[in-house]
Amino acid sequence: MADILIIANPASGKYKIIKPLLHKIMDILKEKADKVELALTEYRGHGEYIAKHSLSQVIIAAGGDGLVNEVAKGVVDTDKLFYVLPFGTKNVFCKEYGISVNPIIAAKKIDLNNIKKIPVGYIDNKIFLLMAGFGFDAHVVKKVEYKGVRFKLLKTLVHILQGIPAFFSDKYSRMYVYVNGKRYGFYHGVFAISASYAGTYKLGQIQEGKINCFLVEKNGRLSLFKAFAPLFFWFGFNGTHICAENIKLNGASFCQLDGEYTELQNNSTYIMIKENAINFIVPSKKL
Repeated sequence: MADILIIANPASGKYKIIKPLLHKIMDILKEKADKVELALTEYRGHGEYIAKHSLSQVIIAAGGDGLVNEVAKGVVDTDKLFYVLPFGTKNVFCKEYGISVNPIIAAKKIDLNNIKKIPVGYIDNKIFLLMAGFGFDAHVVKKVEYKGVRFKLLKTLVHILQGIPAFFSDKYSRMYVYVNGKRYGFYHGVFAISASYAGTYKLGQIQEGKINCFLVEKNGRLSLFKAFAPLFFWFGFNGTHICAENIKLNGASFCQLDGEYTELQNNSTYIMIKENAINFIVPSKKL
């Protein structure tokens, strides 16, 4: 049996609510492991440090997609096993990889004998497990983060409310990607290694092992609406779709990575994918 470490964020607005639940989950996991411990992050990025330096074989991120990204970075290219307990607003990673959005059920379904290697995307020495968003997508996330909203219901509402000024008022600069020897100018884009947008809506036909670029090449609200609106009616993204393993990006100063606002160090950088980067614990189909 393995040692399990759960990493959680005590600064989360939900922590007081989930603390008793975490201890119940620890009791469940003790039936599957020799030892189960809980570590609390103290600052942004601490989850990566804890995961990287832990001696436990199994590392579990108990939080939203931001904490999931942090902890995942600490287990990339190691022998450690990675799992997630959903305590976030959207829990997009859980939805993408078949983890129940009920934390108790998610804990009961951990199967330490069923491991699947999953890819990560890289940009500017940062990783993403799902997608990177630019333009409108990134502007909305930036506005929400500046509001400092923590609670799930309010955060969902603020995403909707902040989408209105981002759509009608924000100005967008033209960015460029260089893919397979061609240059594409765009104003809004999603660079995905997962099939879903916001955990629910399918972007389109995803090529595995590639960065899938969904681009809005024309400026203006009408072009933005035409590209993204079909997503919410399950028709997929209506824009340019190109794929590559290595993409050069120019003209972007910030983006959203797995739903978290992220500033980029350089206006010119590369977006890449690395396959088989994380040993992910596939949840059992049975309780």
